[in-house]
Amino acid sequence: MTKIHPTALIDTHAELDEDVEIGPYCTVGAHVRIGSGTRLISHVVIDGYTTLGKRNLIYPFAALGLLAQHKRSHAPDALLTIGDDNIFREHTTAHVGSDVDHKITRIGHRNLFLVASHIAHDCVLGDDIVMSNNATLAGHVHVGNHATIGGLSAILQFTRIGEGAMIGGMCGIVRDVIPYGLVMGGPRLGLGGLNLIGLQRMGIDKAEILTLQQAYKALFNKAEGTFAERLQQLQENPSLSQNALVAKLIDFVQHPSRNNILQPEG
Repeated sequence: MTKIHPTALIDTHAELDEDVEIGPYCTVGAHVRIGSGTRLISHVVIDGYTTLGKRNLIYPFAALGLLAQHKRSHAPDALLTIGDDNIFREHTTAHVGSDVDHKITRIGHRNLFLVASHIAHDCVLGDDIVMSNNATLAGHVHVGNHATIGGLSAILQFTRIGEGAMIGGMCGIVRDVIPYGLVMGGPRLGLGGLNLIGLQRMGIDKAEILTLQQAYKALFNKAEGTFAERLQQLQENPSLSQNALVAKLIDFVQHPSRNNILQPEG
C-alpha cells in the first residue's frame, strides 16, 4: 500500500507503485515514475522525466531530475534513469541529461551516494559505486562498476573512471583512471598503482591480481618505449592479454576520452 504524508505534493500524473512511501514535505513532479519499495524520507524533490527503480532510499533535501546546470542546454524533456537499491543521502543532487549530448543521465543499481554528492547531466554510472561526501561528477562522466570516489573529490567533464577504481579524498581527476586504478593523496596527482584492497574485497583470485600487476608494470614502465608501443606489446603477450582483468585494462586504454589516460607520476 502506498503511503503519502499529507504535507507531500504529488502531481496527479506521477506514477507510483503500490508500496512507495513518501514522507513529509516531499515534491514529486508530473513525469516521475517511482518503483516499488522506494522510500522518500522527507523534504525530497524529484522532478523532470525521472524514473526510479525498486527499493531506492532517498534522504532529506536530495534533489533528483532537475534541469542540467548547463548554459547552452535547455532540455525539459531530458531524462534521468535510476536503477534499484540505491541510497541517496542528504543534499545529493542528480540532474537529467542535456541536449548537447544524448539527453539522458543513467544511474545503475546498489550505489551509495553520501551527503552532498553530485551527479551532473549526461553522466553514466554503473553498479555498486560509492561516492563519498561532496564528491562531484561534472557532465558526461562515466563511472564503472565498483568504483569508489572519495570525499571532496571532483571529476572533470567527459572523464572516465574505470571499473573498481579507487579515488581518494580531495583529488581533482582530469584524466581517465584505468580499471582497478588507484589515485590518492591530493589534487591532480598521477596514477598511484592498483586498487589491491578493492580487488581483494571483490573476491578476485590472488593469481589473477598478480597477472594484472604484471600487466600494469609492463604498460606504465616509461623506460620501455612509448605508451603505444607498450600497449601493443601487452596485446601481443597472450600470458597477460588473455587474463580477463588485463583484457578490461587493454580495452579501456584503447578507447580514451578526450582527456586521455592518467599516467603515473614521474
